[in-house]
Amino acid sequence: MNKLKNIGISALAGTLVSMSAAQAGGVTISGNWELSYTNLGPTDVTGHKYGMNKNLSFGASGDLSDGGGVTWAYSVGGSDSLGLSSASMNINMGGIATLSYDSGTGGYGANAVDNIVPTAWEEVDAGFSTGITDVGRVSSTKGVVTLAIKAPGAGTGFSFSYASRMGAGHQGDGATGGAADANSGNHGIDATLDLVNYSSAHFGLRMGAAAELELPGMTCKRLKRDAASQALHHCGGVKDHPYAGTAYFTTQLGPIHLGTQATFKNPMESAATGILNKRSIVAGAALLIGDTFSISYGHAWDKYRYNDRNRGLPAQAGSGGMDSGGAFVLGGEENEYERVTYRGLSAAINMGPVALKAFRNRTVGKSVWDFPQEHSELNLSIAF
Repeated sequence: MNKLKNIGISALAGTLVSMSAAQAGGVTISGNWELSYTNLGPTDVTGHKYGMNKNLSFGASGDLSDGGGVTWAYSVGGSDSLGLSSASMNINMGGIATLSYDSGTGGYGANAVDNIVPTAWEEVDAGFSTGITDVGRVSSTKGVVTLAIKAPGAGTGFSFSYASRMGAGHQGDGATGGAADANSGNHGIDATLDLVNYSSAHFGLRMGAAAELELPGMTCKRLKRDAASQALHHCGGVKDHPYAGTAYFTTQLGPIHLGTQATFKNPMESAATGILNKRSIVAGAALLIGDTFSISYGHAWDKYRYNDRNRGLPAQAGSGGMDSGGAFVLGGEENEYERVTYRGLSAAINMGPVALKAFRNRTVGKSVWDFPQEHSELNLSIAF
């Protein structure tokens, strides 16, 4: 747990709408330094195994004169240039509703529940270039606005997020963003619903769902409507509005934490080689001993379905999907689908400002000829 060093600021002079007013609040500074030792699988080149990460975080908060409060956070990444990593601003309206602007923290909306299966440290897909199918593309965008409403007691809550440009970068005051990604100009919305979100010292229960929808300015469906001869797989963009949904359940019974989550995603890829949909199931358990030691194990199953059921068939090459007798060949399930499994073990020892953490993850593709990939990491973290 980080120890925050308070720097008191009694008052800051400011003006608002031509009226002089005093602004009061408190500022905190926290940070952490991490030293890691990383090892990959036997078929990968690990190279230099030691790495360092260093971050500084600045925060501020204050009470509004008519109730509620405002908080602000700013993180500086540990690169040589010490560039902005993330920032956020929140306005708490009476403890029930919160309006936030997020630029990179990813702690809001559907992205905050993309994978909430309990772990001692890292998730089971950490360290791999391709991770488990999840939601959160909208609310992980820099510059997303979120309105969250949470009822007291059992923690039932709802949030709605809006991103004006998908994949955007950090923007300064008064600046605008240009092209961001392949679907430049996409808007996006997502929503989360916590039916129950209760946590106490020895019991906890959370279950809910989240969904997201991307709203590109142009889709293949719209192009086909405007030009009847336009085939969807020749469009080059997305077929329609990409969407995703997830449902989750976690519980705590004393020192034991259990959880599972299922996600479905349709990226609306139009190419014949593109993905029709993705689905994943994640499950895990963690054991927490006091406030010092924790260990967890997780398993995930990812399944991709492709647009082209005949992909990879020898009969498809040069014969339009026909066999030697002129009959049309349909690919089996092994051609239409691709399966990936993940499993991981994670542990952590926390000693005040010092923590020693480790994880070992492994993933295997759909084919028996696919070599398993592994990623192991040992991390020493010092926080203040």
